[in-house]
Amino acid sequence: MKNFSRFFLAVFLISSLSSCAFLDRFNKVPELDSLDRGSKIDLKKFFNGEIEAFAITQDENGKISGTQTAKISGKWDENKGVIQQNFIYADGTKDSRTWLITINSDNTFDAVGHDVTSPAKGKQSGNAAQMIYSLSLAGKDGKQEVKFEDKMYLIDDKSMIMISNFKRGYSSSGKSIFSLKKIN
Repeated sequence: MKNFSRFFLAVFLISSLSSCAFLDRFNKVPELDSLDRGSKIDLKKFFNGEIEAFAITQDENGKISGTQTAKISGKWDENKGVIQQNFIYADGTKDSRTWLITINSDNTFDAVGHDVTSPAKGKQSGNAAQMIYSLSLAGKDGKQEVKFEDKMYLIDDKSMIMISNFKRGYSSSGKSIFSLKKIN
């Protein structure tokens, strides 16, 4: 019995530590993988005007669990921007989010929104940008905090790919892969 208790404790500690390592990824901004050649990202420039987006969402096993489209519009006053996102999911559900973004002189940025649980932190470098944040989203059991890490890669002046990894609670994770295209 004593050996069983030790074994159970060891398994519990190992699984807890591996869960913490995964969640820790969403609590700090890791290194940003970017290209220093080609188009340079400038969030103020890309998210100024109208953008159309579409995405697939995958569960933790890589199985496609949904699709969505989005209309995005942005405007800027110096280093402060407002980005409005309007989503339509495959089942017809609609959602929206308004981001208030401040770009700092060191190419980092902060963002807040109505369902953002704490200010988002991000950075831009080369052709890429990254943002770490948490949202309070409706779930099966009411509102739930969902942690996100978005990585945006500028392809050219009018095209971007965004990979949004997310973690809901301790049990489910997945990612959405977006294609964004400026329309003006």
